[in-house]
Amino acid sequence: MTEIKIAITAIEIASCWEAIFLLRPMLKENEFVAQIQEMQKEGYSLIYIEEGGKVVSIAGYRIFSMLYCGKMLYIDDLSTLDICRGKGYATVLLNHLYEIAKQENCKSVHLDSGHLRTKAHKLYFKENFTISAFHFSNPIN
Repeated sequence: MTEIKIAITAIEIASCWEAIFLLRPMLKENEFVAQIQEMQKEGYSLIYIEEGGKVVSIAGYRIFSMLYCGKMLYIDDLSTLDICRGKGYATVLLNHLYEIAKQENCKSVHLDSGHLRTKAHKLYFKENFTISAFHFSNPIN
C-alpha cells in the first residue's frame, strides 16, 4: 500500500519542491518553503508520496465554502515526476482527497487545469470530473 504523508515541517515541504516545480515553474526555490508555510496559515495542506526516499507525487488542497456549491475540497496542485507518471500515484492521491472530502462533509471536489494539460485532463475525465466553468483572472498591478 502506498503511504501518503503530510508535509508539515520545512524539510518535508522542501522535499516536495521538484514535483511542484514541474507544475509551477514560476516559483523560486529559495522562497518556496515560506510560501507554503504562509498558505498553510490560510488552510492549504500539502500531501505527498515517496518512492525510494524521494517525493514523486504531490497534492495541495484546501477546504472552503462558496455560495454556488457549498463546502468543497479544492485541489490547488497535483503533480507527479515525469519518470513516475503512469504508476497510479495521482489516482492514489485523488482517492485520498475524496476520502478527506467525505470526512469533512464536502459536497464536491474541484480543481482548475491549464487548457494545454491534455494528459492531466484524461485522468480528470477518468475520475468523473466535468468541465463546469471557465476560470477568468485579472492581474492587479
